[in-house]
Amino acid sequence: MVLVPENTAQVLLIEDGEADRLLVRELLNLKGRGRLNLTEARDLRGGLEWLGKQAFDLVLLDTKLPEVTALHALRAIGEQAPSTPILTHPAYITVRTRQAARERGTFDVVVRGDLNPMWSAVTKLLSLT
Repeated sequence: MVLVPENTAQVLLIEDGEADRLLVRELLNLKGRGRLNLTEARDLRGGLEWLGKQAFDLVLLDTKLPEVTALHALRAIGEQAPSTPILTHPAYITVRTRQAARERGTFDVVVRGDLNPMWSAVTKLLSLT
C-alpha cells in the first residue's frame, strides 16, 4: 500500500493509449512535484470501477476510447461521480465535439500534445476543489 499525503490531489486518468498515458503521467509527475496521486485506467469500464472505489478530485478523460463515444463516457462518469470535474484531453477535437463536451459537463478541453495548457487547466481545476 502506498501512503499518500493528505493534501495530495487524487487524479484519475482514463486513457487507452500506452504512449499517451506515459505522456500525461510524466507531465503530472514533473509539474505536480508530489502534489498529485495519479490512478490510471485503460478504458471506461476500468475508470468507472475506480470511481466506485474512491473519490477523485479530477478525471482526465481521453475522448477516443475503444467501444464508447466521448459523450457516452462523459455521461457515465457524470452519473458515477457527479461532483468530480472532468478534463477531456483528446489528440484532436472538432469545434462541435468541444461544444458538446462542455454542454455535457466537462470543465475544459485541452489537446493532449499541448502540455502547458493541460497543466494550466489541471491546476485551475484543482484549485477549485
